[in-house]
Amino acid sequence: MKKIFQAMAKYNGGVNQSIIELLEPLKKEQIMMETKAYFPSIFATLMHIFITDITWLKRYRGVFNDNNSLSSCKLISLEENSLRKELESDYTKLFQYRKELDGVIILFANGMDENNLGSVMKYKNYKGEEIEKEVWKTLLHWFNHQTHHRGQISVLLDMIGIDHDYSSVVTRI
Repeated sequence: MKKIFQAMAKYNGGVNQSIIELLEPLKKEQIMMETKAYFPSIFATLMHIFITDITWLKRYRGVFNDNNSLSSCKLISLEENSLRKELESDYTKLFQYRKELDGVIILFANGMDENNLGSVMKYKNYKGEEIEKEVWKTLLHWFNHQTHHRGQISVLLDMIGIDHDYSSVVTRI
């Protein structure tokens, strides 16, 4: 099962890199443009994915406490509100942080102890509810969550006329 999560981490990093390459030449107005999407802009959607990734990695520290990639990641220890302010004032830092976090996610997946995947982890969801789930199920949810929101970015890129095709799992793993 670990190989699946390693493949998903690799895919995740590759797709995020493709999105960054599409976004870097765009004007700030295009990235921040308000839409009627669930998250109102490309930036807001990227921020949601980024903050959620940090949240999940913080949760996994308790399960994979011997995984050095989590204990050495400075991004995981940043406070969400100050991070949001920093990145809203300079959205291009989000691209740099995204690349760094994707590297951590790949190292995390490579360093997973397969024996921990069947264990049950407890955490609070965004509503503050206590949740208990097997680790492997939360990992599937996490990677699916990223894919879901990158699909929303795909639509937002369509709206501003940016050609893209970054979804193929088979070509990236």
